[in-house]
Amino acid sequence: MTPFPLDGGRVGDGGDTVSGKPTNTPKPTHAPGAVQRARRLRREATLGERILWGQLRKLKMNFRRQAPIGRYIVDFVQYDLKLILEVDGPHHALPEVKARDAVRTAWLESQGFRVLRFYHLDVVNDPGVVLQAIAAAAPPSPALPPSRGKGV
Repeated sequence: MTPFPLDGGRVGDGGDTVSGKPTNTPKPTHAPGAVQRARRLRREATLGERILWGQLRKLKMNFRRQAPIGRYIVDFVQYDLKLILEVDGPHHALPEVKARDAVRTAWLESQGFRVLRFYHLDVVNDPGVVLQAIAAAAPPSPALPPSRGKGV
């Protein structure tokens, strides 16, 4: 099978790549335009997001940043753990933003994710405490068996 359609259509347009007939392929899991917006948000990350991203990369936990999920773009997500991390700035204290955040969190949790929210200043001033909270929320990874008979 070729990686591009033979009939001149686009890949993922809902049709079979050979016959062009509709198939029962799942729709994308994010809103239209979300990928471009996520790319922009990665370029324009806040100080707290940059600090947390640097710490997460050191942990090698395979987090993704500014990832589209449904109609939302989350700050950080680890898909295997179904764990989302959000870094909230001061505007998240406003009542209308709190209400939107509650709806957003409820929807993400309905999709099976756990959502941890951290205040921007906590990430900037004491990233160690934030990392401890993340480590406590993440289940321990299973121990790997000894390789080639080495070990106990």
